[in-house]
Amino acid sequence: MNKKHLLPFTIILPLLTGCAWMKPHYNDQQMHSYLFNKFDANEDGVITKAEYMEFIDERFDKMDTDGNGTITKEDLYDSRFYTFLPELAEAVFRDSDIDNSGTITREEMIEAEEKRFSMMDKNGDDKLTKDEFIINDMSKFKK
Repeated sequence: MNKKHLLPFTIILPLLTGCAWMKPHYNDQQMHSYLFNKFDANEDGVITKAEYMEFIDERFDKMDTDGNGTITKEDLYDSRFYTFLPELAEAVFRDSDIDNSGTITREEMIEAEEKRFSMMDKNGDDKLTKDEFIINDMSKFKK
């Protein structure tokens, strides 16, 4: 096979295999550390409520790709959040869709995430340590 025939093969093969090899495989501890560091904007080892809510606000904008002020299930499914943490993404969507309309407004997401932050902030100091920061225990956030 000559080189000009290899290029289409290298493009098509990942599509045929579902691109599974492109998705990183992190264990829970690695994902926890990765997300903690994403939220901890000033890298001081704690996530303040302001840092947390700023991150949430930025993520809302990234998932609201058409800029209409809402996130649909389709927006969620197309997001990186869903790609890496589908169960948590589903739980966040469920918890954030306060009026059960099938869409999330910015206000709904802010309200839900303020509750989530308060539930994680065990000592009420408006800061999350790595021990308080929960990414994979959805049972705490079920309605």
